[in-house]
Amino acid sequence: MKRLLFSFCLIFFRFVLGCEPRLEAYLANDRELKRLALEVQKMQLASKKTSINNGINVRLSTGRTVFRFSDGGTDISFEPSMTASVPQAQNLSFTVSTERESEDGVIRTQNTSLSLSADIISGNALKRKAELLAAERSLLEAKRALQNRAVQAETEFYSELKELFSTASDLLSARQDLYEKEIALAEIKAKGYAASSSKYRLAEMDVMQDTYTVDTKARELEHGCAVFAEKCGTSFEPGEDPFAFLPSEIPEAQLVDIASFPAELYAKIEEAEWTHTINSLSRSADKEFTLSANGGYTFKNSYTGSDSADIGLSSSWRGLSLGTGVSIPVNADAAHPAYTVSATFNPAEFRLASIEKKTDALTDSQELIAIEAAWEDYSTSVIDQQTSRADIEWDRGRSRSAYELYRSLEADMKQSFEAGIITQTEYLSAQANRELYRIRLLMNGMDAIIYNNTTNLLFCRDSEMQE
Repeated sequence: MKRLLFSFCLIFFRFVLGCEPRLEAYLANDRELKRLALEVQKMQLASKKTSINNGINVRLSTGRTVFRFSDGGTDISFEPSMTASVPQAQNLSFTVSTERESEDGVIRTQNTSLSLSADIISGNALKRKAELLAAERSLLEAKRALQNRAVQAETEFYSELKELFSTASDLLSARQDLYEKEIALAEIKAKGYAASSSKYRLAEMDVMQDTYTVDTKARELEHGCAVFAEKCGTSFEPGEDPFAFLPSEIPEAQLVDIASFPAELYAKIEEAEWTHTINSLSRSADKEFTLSANGGYTFKNSYTGSDSADIGLSSSWRGLSLGTGVSIPVNADAAHPAYTVSATFNPAEFRLASIEKKTDALTDSQELIAIEAAWEDYSTSVIDQQTSRADIEWDRGRSRSAYELYRSLEADMKQSFEAGIITQTEYLSAQANRELYRIRLLMNGMDAIIYNNTTNLLFCRDSEMQE
């Protein structure tokens, strides 16, 4: 009576307080979900940082400041400058710089220049685009990881729950075997065999062995329920009925068809295509030949003796860099124009450029092979998932038919038992069969959820994300 009252209280408080294992509580306790949520926030900040670095930028500098101390006082000279760059406009850059000197209280300014430079031929625009796309991709992948982890955690929840139901099924099967052995022993007793006879003792030993198996399975199930309850933020007390703890219903899931998903969104295909696209963009940005131009105006140019208009070109090709420029005096009475020429050559870079070009071609071929492999993997996954879907549907129909059969049989056996036609053990055997197939139906429902999750994880589902 006390045990019955205790069990009633457990079921009552579980109903009132909602102590049965719940998916929501399981997800709330998943640390990986929490970590990935923080990772998304980090990637959002990183994406903003990349946008700032590749946007309009202004840099102010005091330049080198020199203090000279003498009996006459302190002389100061410095070279302030300001640079504004607009990477998205052909790497356009505007610079203002000057040289200022204070000597004996007199401030002198010279070589004040205004200059404007831009790329004519370069890969900077493509590099900037690649950096922005990579930052956006990192954020997208972080969101996908969070999205997929939620699905994976749900799969883990139902996989662990299915394992508990599998243990419960084994327990019922063991009880069924025990009932059959008890029926056999009762028949031996009814036939008048002595307790000391070998036939009686063997039957009795079979009952004892099956009783031990039932007790072992029961303890295994209780242990599993206690561990699972902890993960779900609830509890499973010693002596509690596992069948009262386990959910009596599983959300019904309509099986998805893998053929309904766009093939191009297959995760491995999408990843291989993206890798080839971004790497191709980066390779295109790595120009062998670059050319840039600059122009400006210098006040009191010390090289020309007057204000000057400045024009220059710079180029590079496979380790060879050339630069030319001319400063044309504005004042007609000033000296001749000042010309600048520079050249550098790095033989190692010249040889490496050819090797890098061949390496890029090989890498491109590898990426195309990876795309082909992803499409082959997609074809295999389609066959695999369609077969799994058919198996689950077949098992669902078979289990439902068997359950209805045993449910009807259990109802008939109950009437026969109450009428005294059959023994309690025979009735309990029918009840165990009915319960066994009820559990198999629940396990089939969990298989459907796991199948759907497995199929969803094969594809990118960006449209499902919440901003």
